[in-house]
Amino acid sequence: MEQEKKGLKSTTIWLMTGVAFFFDCIQIAFGWIGLGFLMIPIEYGTFWLWFKFNGISFFSMKRAKTLGIGALIETATAGIFPAFTAVVARIALTSKIKENVS
Repeated sequence: MEQEKKGLKSTTIWLMTGVAFFFDCIQIAFGWIGLGFLMIPIEYGTFWLWFKFNGISFFSMKRAKTLGIGALIETATAGIFPAFTAVVARIALTSKIKENVS
């Protein structure tokens, strides 16, 4: 039987980044009526599950700095800057780089 390889393909990284940007756009739209905070648990839950299916830990101590900076940017800009897209892209790309280097 063939061993299933864990990790992200380039198409998956692009799709994740696109979905994160879509979620950020929805959050900006909801932010205009004061409900942008409702998207945060949906975003984190979706990507936690998506990364978990690909064998990557989304919430970990080594990712705490990235998630913390993303949360600060999100708070400081009132959700107008697509910080979650940057967080997802950074985590996906660093995991892909580690996979290719090792």
